[in-house]
Amino acid sequence: MGLPALAGPALAEDAPAAAPELTSNIGVVSEYVFRGIRQTWGNPAVQGGVDYAHASGFYAGAWMSNTSANLYANATIEIDLYGGYRGAVGDFAYDVGVLQFLFPGANYDRITPAGSYARKSYNSTEVYLSGTWQWLNLKYSRAITDVGYFGFTSNNAGVGAFPGNPSAGVSGGDTTGSWYIEANVAYEFLPTWTASLHAGRQTIANSKGLDYSDYKVGVSKALPGSWVLGLAYTTTAGADYWKNYPSVAGNGTTRDMNAGTWIASVNRTF
Repeated sequence: MGLPALAGPALAEDAPAAAPELTSNIGVVSEYVFRGIRQTWGNPAVQGGVDYAHASGFYAGAWMSNTSANLYANATIEIDLYGGYRGAVGDFAYDVGVLQFLFPGANYDRITPAGSYARKSYNSTEVYLSGTWQWLNLKYSRAITDVGYFGFTSNNAGVGAFPGNPSAGVSGGDTTGSWYIEANVAYEFLPTWTASLHAGRQTIANSKGLDYSDYKVGVSKALPGSWVLGLAYTTTAGADYWKNYPSVAGNGTTRDMNAGTWIASVNRTF
């Protein structure tokens, strides 16, 4: 599941500004964490992308990271495709767009043992609206397809599906209309040094006990040659259902996907 440049991946919400028109980025993180949930089963991730920004304000881009087949059945890669429009009114900047999460080869019917769940893709589409004033950013994202929250349905994520909280689960048919709202602060407290704060709230439609919050605090250092080093700590509140999460690959391992995690990163923009 694929979100920010400070001490994590440079995803759609962090795409470069309009100039130059075409840029690319590559980086390594000690662990890929998306909205507080660990995506690589405790392992590092290599990530990169390309962005095109037109002088008119329209932009498009693509980003990719390795994930874990323990979390997404039969897939180890996430690809994000996005596009939208950015503008500004005085000191206030806004951004509206659409983001497509793709997990090639992944499907709930590939969870071990095969056929345990009905066929359902993890691929998900969100629209987003973001506003930034100086060092403060607010953003709202909403799932718009019947895949909803990364394929969660009453079949594959119903009550009893999560060992960490057996009473939690999807009670409706699917999770279309799930949404995420976040606040982000990025403040350069010394030349080339930036501190960041993040707070987000994930609401999963037609569910009980699956909504949660995530928080992150970090610092980054810009180096010559467009390199950036980062260190951040991320944690969650109310995501206990992700505890003791069993591998969908059927290898007998479990992880606390919601556990607080330190993330070290190194990124470069070209």
